[in-house]
Amino acid sequence: MKAFITLNPHIENLSKNNLIKTFRYILQKYYRGKLGARYSKHKDKQYQICVFPENGSRDFKQPHLHIIVQIPCDELEEFYFFIASNMNGYYPSLTTNCQVINNTEKDFVNVLGYCLKEQGEFLVNDDLFERDYIV
Repeated sequence: MKAFITLNPHIENLSKNNLIKTFRYILQKYYRGKLGARYSKHKDKQYQICVFPENGSRDFKQPHLHIIVQIPCDELEEFYFFIASNMNGYYPSLTTNCQVINNTEKDFVNVLGYCLKEQGEFLVNDDLFERDYIV
């Protein structure tokens, strides 16, 4: 199943790189708890994730993340709660949203089109775990 998650800290002119690094750190923390200290050796057990950083409007820049994740149905609630609650520790004004993407090609294309509306870069699993990756 695919899910669409939005994480918006509502902080004007927040560094997009810091937001991504915070998400990456929390994702590593999640995998460490779920897969153990050597989670990086278990790429096959990690979820397929695509992160689309976005700035917001031209006048009022509020960097936030749109995330598409391929995840088993029974693990989505735990994953979403962990990510949202830990991100809230870093950004108290954080708002989140999670929606399941229906299994139709049209729905996925619509979500993907929304994520790519700023035509910026996006990150996949390997990009998230590169230490020096900068958007």
